[in-house]
Amino acid sequence: MKKYRILFLILLFSVTLFRLFYIQSLSLCPDEAYYWCWSQNLSLSYYDHPPMVAYLIFFFTWLGKNSEFFVRLSSVLVSFALTIFAYLLGRDIFKSEKVGFFSALLLNVIPGFSIGGIIITPDTPLVFFWALTFYLLYQLVKKDNKNLWYPLGISLGLGLLSKYNMVLFLPCTLIFLLLSRENRKWFRYKEPYLALLLAFLIFLPVIIWNYNHGWVSFIKQFGHGLGKKGSSLINLGAYLGSQAGIISPFIFFAMIWAMVKSFRIGLKKQDRNLLLLFSFSLPIIIFFALTSLLAKVEANWPAVGYLTASIALAGLFAKKFEKRRGPLLIPLTTVVLIFSLLLTVFVHYPSLMGLAYDALPADVDPFNRLSGWPQLGERVNEVMEGMDKDRTFIFTPRHQLASEIAFYTSKEKHGIYALNGKDRYDYWGQVDLRSQDAVFVTLSGYNKADWIMSHFRSFQEEGPLKIYRKGKLAKTFTIWRCYDYYGGLLGEKEGYFSKE
Repeated sequence: MKKYRILFLILLFSVTLFRLFYIQSLSLCPDEAYYWCWSQNLSLSYYDHPPMVAYLIFFFTWLGKNSEFFVRLSSVLVSFALTIFAYLLGRDIFKSEKVGFFSALLLNVIPGFSIGGIIITPDTPLVFFWALTFYLLYQLVKKDNKNLWYPLGISLGLGLLSKYNMVLFLPCTLIFLLLSRENRKWFRYKEPYLALLLAFLIFLPVIIWNYNHGWVSFIKQFGHGLGKKGSSLINLGAYLGSQAGIISPFIFFAMIWAMVKSFRIGLKKQDRNLLLLFSFSLPIIIFFALTSLLAKVEANWPAVGYLTASIALAGLFAKKFEKRRGPLLIPLTTVVLIFSLLLTVFVHYPSLMGLAYDALPADVDPFNRLSGWPQLGERVNEVMEGMDKDRTFIFTPRHQLASEIAFYTSKEKHGIYALNGKDRYDYWGQVDLRSQDAVFVTLSGYNKADWIMSHFRSFQEEGPLKIYRKGKLAKTFTIWRCYDYYGGLLGEKEGYFSKE
């Protein structure tokens, strides 16, 4: 079995080295640039999410510099840690180095987790602290060590500082304790409740921030997750389709089989390990399936459930291999893994799809979201050269566009604003911009330009900036020089959004 340990180490370091190389080759996507802006305005919490992603970006860009590499470095390190967790859990739960290796391999050939290993979002710290908290719970149950509840509580609190989805760890733990007869005893101990108190105290800054800002983040996320949007059945179908897409269709349905089997065998034999794997996987998938009947569910929301699902699938399939059931089992499994690996490769290098990718319309090519931002930053700096920088600000219709400009003009430290930034940026300070000049930047086709210009004494449209990718027009930016701002466009007191 030593060979599987060697294979695991080869997998771990080769994938990590690839990701360290790859993250330098892509411009920041709009959401990444937005979270970078958070890191330039550190706070107890933010309108959209808790603050951990901002702290990570701040730390690594402080350690290095404001570059795509250092903004994303924590994602690579988290994927490194997740691969180790998958290996250790698979190995220990099923007492097999082979299962540990295939648990780690499975996680890394899933397209969704591969994307998460290169793109920085609040899910980055979330999945790390989810995995760490689960590992501590496994060790606690395995060793019957009540003192492990304390580090578990700390990890749970840090997870809550990462993303609100971490709260799902609590019902998952409750499900496990109810299903496992030998572990129901923990309801009678004080340590689990003290762990909850620890987590609450760590999460308290987010509560304080929300209290001081009208509970805006809680209201926003609750409305986003439960507000009625579209047909229930259509939303459910879209949810299941998105999960099959980010996991890979064959592996997704194989995981469903593994999660159900874990529940059936675990409950029948009171196997605490299988009950653990079930409790932290299928209930999450089901929860978001039910949520999709009320609102649209984003593809990444159930991501935390697939770590344990991957381990369950690797372990239960290994048992089938040992029993040699069916002559087609090995070749079919190999085909499924290769298919998922190819999907992951195409996600990173879509041009390898050849004609199929060339035929993809530019407006639906996801890589176009990553293109053109450095060029836009250069053009905005050029336009600003012809303005009085001390009395000129930049503004855009949306915060994502403002964030990209902020990152790719960061050496100049311009004041930058977004028309939809009231709830997002008002908390970062306010400044009155009336009588100043401005540079307005938008994507072509924006239909409110005339209304925008009515708030200035005069304006001048610059030539369009066309961004091409693979010989196709990816997007077009339009830029205006605007003079003598009357006020009233962003509010009497403007929502301040800059890096100064």
